[in-house]
Amino acid sequence: MDRKYIKSKYYIAVFESRNHAIQIYQYLNRKKYNQYELVSTPCKIKAGCSYSIKFMDLKYYDFLKELTDKSNRNILDVYEVTRKNGKRVLIKLDL
Repeated sequence: MDRKYIKSKYYIAVFESRNHAIQIYQYLNRKKYNQYELVSTPCKIKAGCSYSIKFMDLKYYDFLKELTDKSNRNILDVYEVTRKNGKRVLIKLDL
């Protein structure tokens, strides 16, 4: 893969459970909200086979938060993910 297409910064929303992340993502996918992606939660954040929802711009967080509040699915944390010297750096955001 050509490295110029790899985004150097994105965000992930971590959920209480794997099922919550899948349910929210399925809703987003059905409604054609293509700015969200279902990804494995990095092991540094949460051990096990958990999923998170990835989005490229922080402006998409407000809609995601509103949706999860309405459906009683809690976002535990949101992280900014960047690459520095080829390594992934995770920064927990206080939103």
